Amino acid sequence: MTSRGLILLLFFLILPTAASVYAATPANAPLVIQLIPHPGGTLMMTMHAKVNGHEGNFVFDTGAGVSYVSPEFAESVGCKPWGKLTGYTLVGQRLDMQRCDGLSFDVQGQRFGASTSGVFDLMKFMPPNVPKVDGSIGLDIFERHALTVSLANKQLIVETPTSLAARAKRAKEVPIRFVREAGGAALTIFVAVPTTAGTAWMEIDCGNGGANVIGKHLAELMKLDPNKKEPQPAHFTIVGGVPVEGMARVNDSLIMDGNIGTRFLIDWDLTLDLSKGRAWLAPAKDQPQPQERSRRDG
Repeated sequence: MTSRGLILLLFFLILPTAASVYAATPANAPLVIQLIPHPGGTLMMTMHAKVNGHEGNFVFDTGAGVSYVSPEFAESVGCKPWGKLTGYTLVGQRLDMQRCDGLSFDVQGQRFGASTSGVFDLMKFMPPNVPKVDGSIGLDIFERHALTVSLANKQLIVETPTSLAARAKRAKEVPIRFVREAGGAALTIFVAVPTTAGTAWMEIDCGNGGANVIGKHLAELMKLDPNKKEPQPAHFTIVGGVPVEGMARVNDSLIMDGNIGTRFLIDWDLTLDLSKGRAWLAPAKDQPQPQERSRRDG
């Protein structure tokens, strides 16, 4: 379930996981999770995880809200879906899904999980003959951790206190809000964007592989044509002086101020301390690569 919604994912191709080869790190070093690009050219990423010993391939999406598994995968891991989770897409479309409780996602030997996960069949919205994806992993399973999303390096890095402190020194801190829909089960991140009328709040969403999206109610403040349907050049800043440049689409149905996607995140590494509600952005080109070595998951 997602404040931005699953709708932006429905037309993307998902790259299947090949042999299970991962990066491994010493116990006191950050956990470096390799992200796998999907073949559609939109910078969306997938990652590999195990649930109750069953391997799966999942979209990684900071706008997902609630991590979810497919009905087929839920059955394979012994979950009988029940109840209902309700959320809304970024354009206000209502989405309902059943739930599984207590699922844990094992990633390279480390376990992550949330009390509530969704059950949703993404594949029924995919074109035929598309490689299978078993669900989506969002920020909710990392809510007690600090992590860095580096699309430029195709990495999701679970930080240690030491590595987090080092990143914070090299980055600009930006104000964020947690958005927790679906009865509090969801977790997405909004950043502050100054306007001449006040502060807007826009979702950071690596599940949006297209143009950034701006609500029509903000178009004139952002110096955009509110009646133009096609993407148009947009230039604004996140509080802290981080520039956002590129194409943006104005949408009159948007139920948020804006949605900032992968076209921004490919240039900026996003570091989140989800346990303390803090965030930093740093130019991806200036960030050192974490130390890692390879191992094969047996």
